[in-house]
Amino acid sequence: MALPITVVYALLIGLASGFSDSTLWLKMAILGLSAYLMIEINNANALIRIYSRMVSCSYIVLVLMGGLLTLPVGCGVVQLCLIAFYVFFFKAYQDGRGVGKVFYAFIFLGISSLFFVQTLFLVPLVLILLATNILAANARTVCASLLGLTFPYWFVVAYYIYIGDPWYILHYLQTIVLFEPLADITVLNDYQMITAVFLLLLSMMGIIHFHRNSYKDKIRTRMLFEVFMVVDTFLVIALILQPQHYGYIIGMIVVNTAPLVGHFSALTNTKATNAIFVIIALLVLSLTMTKIWIG
Repeated sequence: MALPITVVYALLIGLASGFSDSTLWLKMAILGLSAYLMIEINNANALIRIYSRMVSCSYIVLVLMGGLLTLPVGCGVVQLCLIAFYVFFFKAYQDGRGVGKVFYAFIFLGISSLFFVQTLFLVPLVLILLATNILAANARTVCASLLGLTFPYWFVVAYYIYIGDPWYILHYLQTIVLFEPLADITVLNDYQMITAVFLLLLSMMGIIHFHRNSYKDKIRTRMLFEVFMVVDTFLVIALILQPQHYGYIIGMIVVNTAPLVGHFSALTNTKATNAIFVIIALLVLSLTMTKIWIG
């Protein structure tokens, strides 16, 4: 009953936190589709070696805790695109001929970059992971990744040429090198700081737990979780250096942290870890209620 209860909880929290937001239902629809794709990632790749919905439940709860329903719709789209990227990216595991899967995966990174151009910084990292963890890198898949990444831009460039602004995309892409202010955490409010630190602690806990128990999982599962860990670490560093992009980056951190939290929650059953789970649940609920209170 974990997932149905979490869905009801999400509806109640969503209504409470965004009752006056005209885009609430669009954001809720994006959250629902994102949660469904998280279920697909878990099922297709057996991220948890027992029957469990904790990956998608953790994702929904962390999204609500982070107040992501109060952020612009673009932040939710970037989250959805990253999850869709993982759906196809993981399907290419050990498939050197999986050109189509890689192409579709990078299309979603390209779409994400249209909303948040800094997404492009992930491209070199995931190309390395394509070789080291997905084990599918070759000349064909690398070319497919670049074609997929640029594919959404073909339509956008054509549109802006049509409306008489052919240089818009060039100017947009140039904003990727605007790094100022650098590591200026004063742009974050207290709630955002606490949320970011709490997610970092959850990520560290999940990584430690997984490394201590990874011998019980299949090699494929270990390789895929390493993708989450590496990307999560990269995003945490990005958030520290560029906190002004909090809304977009924290959403992507949630996507990568949720499987780690779900793995911990589903596969630990000692007195200590049960107590930790209860403490985490209380802290998550407290932060969620705080976000609703402060608006």
